[in-house]
Amino acid sequence: MPLLTKADLRRHSWLGWASLSALAAVAMALWLTGRHGAALGTGAALLGCLGLVLPPRERMPILPWRLRALPRSLDAAPVLGTLISSPGYGLGWFYLPGPYDEIVHLVNGVLAGAVFAALLQADRRRRGVLQLAVAGAAFGLALGSGWEVFEALTGLIGDWTDTWTDVLLTTLGATFAGALARAFDGRRKQPSYRAAAMPRARWHQP
Repeated sequence: MPLLTKADLRRHSWLGWASLSALAAVAMALWLTGRHGAALGTGAALLGCLGLVLPPRERMPILPWRLRALPRSLDAAPVLGTLISSPGYGLGWFYLPGPYDEIVHLVNGVLAGAVFAALLQADRRRRGVLQLAVAGAAFGLALGSGWEVFEALTGLIGDWTDTWTDVLLTTLGATFAGALARAFDGRRKQPSYRAAAMPRARWHQP
């Protein structure tokens, strides 16, 4: 079987590919305006996003079943997160006055929280809005704190107010995404491969 079939491509999200095209356009624009380092960094991020989107994860048994069941509509999430962050690194917007940094953390919290909620809901167990919101908050807090540790280790960190507000906004975004997941989960069309992706229960004869 080929590594990538027409059936695999038909599963892909148009929004994911549109986001990838926009990210490629940003990399090209940065290169043409002389920001070669930023262009190369954006190009590397583009390759990373392609590595997440392109593989046919639905038929890759080496992957965890929740990941194989992740809806293709969420392929755009990491690409959009990279896209909105690219001006911050390429054009220095993170260091300018204004709410850009806060918006990036909030939106990325929503995007990451949506992916986390979908992975959690892949088992089709019924969870309430509060339960999903709390799970999203815990995930967002861990994600935001981990990112701030990375910023501290790489010298990207600002003052202490920047740290706690970034963590707070990431947590709020993931909480919001978790709360919305219950509403969208019922509307999402379930792919035919999901049943095959979920682990089968093992019955033992008494």
